[in-house]
Amino acid sequence: MNTAKLTTVTLEKSADVARLRDVAMTLTNVLKFGAFERTRTVTAVVELGRNAIEHGQKGRATFSLTEVDGKSALGLLVTDQGRGIPKESLAPGGPPASSTGMGLGLRGVQRIATRFDVDTGQEGTRIAAAFLPAAALPASPQLIDQATGALTELSAKDPTAALSEQNRELAESIADRDLLMQELHHRTGNNLALIVALIRMSKSQAEQDETQQVLTELEVRVGSLAKAHELMQRGADAGQVDLAEMLDEVAKTSERAFSGGGLSASIEVSCDELQLDSKFAIDIGLIVGELITNAFKHAFVGREQGLILVEVTGDPMQGIALLVSDNGVGLPTGAERPERSNSLGWRMIRTLTFQHDATLTVDGADGLRVRIRFPARS
Repeated sequence: MNTAKLTTVTLEKSADVARLRDVAMTLTNVLKFGAFERTRTVTAVVELGRNAIEHGQKGRATFSLTEVDGKSALGLLVTDQGRGIPKESLAPGGPPASSTGMGLGLRGVQRIATRFDVDTGQEGTRIAAAFLPAAALPASPQLIDQATGALTELSAKDPTAALSEQNRELAESIADRDLLMQELHHRTGNNLALIVALIRMSKSQAEQDETQQVLTELEVRVGSLAKAHELMQRGADAGQVDLAEMLDEVAKTSERAFSGGGLSASIEVSCDELQLDSKFAIDIGLIVGELITNAFKHAFVGREQGLILVEVTGDPMQGIALLVSDNGVGLPTGAERPERSNSLGWRMIRTLTFQHDATLTVDGADGLRVRIRFPARS
């Protein structure tokens, strides 16, 4: 046996000190500490726990069975998120710590512990200690089983404390996951912004009109995704996106991407106040981007000015209606229906519409009007 982790106690409030004391009493009993040794060791453990709560903002105490000179000892690792311990509070000949000092009682714990190591700084403190009874037991796997069984009995006596600890561990795991997802979105957003910049740079250097057209369409698509990730980072709920703000950015990106040449077309967005889950909002943004792109490419042939309207009404509980229209040439008689087009843009529009069980209708009599109705979402 080298070191075997047994249990962890979260240190956030004074009530956690009682749980810390009970665990320390249970494990010192398993290791056959004498009465005086047990009192000293439990006092030292409680002192470390109180310091973590009072001065470290939040902490953890992890108990283990470890070895010191081949004998079984009680191991304790206490970590916190405070601002560190002043060096003078740890120096053997330093001034005594005050009742409000960061190093309260640490020199006393040092005298009690068989092994005592401190790693402290502005990011927090990590204290590793080991406590060895005078009549130490030989290290053995059976001792681990005894300690585990004793802790199980302790939890059975106080199931509320055990359940509270489990709930806090779960909450911490969820918080860690959310933090990881936020970082992932942040990096993804940065990467998308870089890609947009590279696309614009490549477009400015492209000589062929066809190449510029392809890069322009790609700029609008990637720009929509980049804006969605930016809004997810800024929002209070990382899973929600402000649709109106996102569509405004899609319109600005499209106007910027298609600017130049002989056409001056403006885009007006009217959107109800809607907070949508990120995937739904991104899909709507992609659809709008494709419809705007189609309008710039086909609606205003031979014209110098044009207008594109984007309107969104409704809410997720009742259903959402999306209308993208223009005052362009519309559909000539006998022209192929655009919703049946095999172009990449219309394939994307059809696929995203189908994924959300929405209905798609196109009217080309007076300009082009594309209406998509998204059903109510539970």
